[in-house]
Amino acid sequence: MAFFQASRQGDMRRLRSLLAADVVAQSDGGGRKPASEQPIVGVEAVMSVHHALVSIFATTGSELRRYCFINGLPGFVTIEGGDTLQTTALKIENGEICAIYIVRNPDKLRHLGTAAQLH
Repeated sequence: MAFFQASRQGDMRRLRSLLAADVVAQSDGGGRKPASEQPIVGVEAVMSVHHALVSIFATTGSELRRYCFINGLPGFVTIEGGDTLQTTALKIENGEICAIYIVRNPDKLRHLGTAAQLH
């Protein structure tokens, strides 16, 4: 999936080309895992966050476990930083990603098992 590759490899030009101008990113850490408390709105704001995340991915790792559909949307399951299970779902309209839904809340991901079980 182009989004995963561009975001994890730091290909900011490719990542920007995938996003709609009014893209919204939402994340849910459930107060137990780091996540933005407010939606991130607009391509510039989303790009800024991903630019900062590139160094984190390079240092702590982002391990793709599988591509799948999440609540009917294309997405993927990853293990972030070695122990944080995460799902990322992408809403795509007119060939552009208009919404990114990230769930890191362990309570909402129990059905997937643990990061250790997915290694």
